[in-house]
Amino acid sequence: MGRNEDIFFGSCEMRDELFWDRNSDKASPEIIIERAINFGSFDFIKKVQKKYGMEKFVHTLKHNRNLGKKAVNYWCLRLSIDRNSTKTFQTKRLWEPFR
Repeated sequence: MGRNEDIFFGSCEMRDELFWDRNSDKASPEIIIERAINFGSFDFIKKVQKKYGMEKFVHTLKHNRNLGKKAVNYWCLRLSIDRNSTKTFQTKRLWEPFR
């Protein structure tokens, strides 16, 4: 493990800018994975996947409704998951912006 990974896994420090609305020290793994999928860089997502495991990552991807459609679609393509099996694509939105 490199020095940066030791810092990440040893102190469990999260990127503060991803947790503007809550204390990152008390965030659940699901919230951390959600924020990583929606807003994190590929390096941060890789570290989160390594820390919590791919099983937890895929479970959050499939069962969390607070994920963006673009991010879910991307990860479903990368992980060969049917996007229609995710809560993001099963949940009807009350309001969709016109594009």
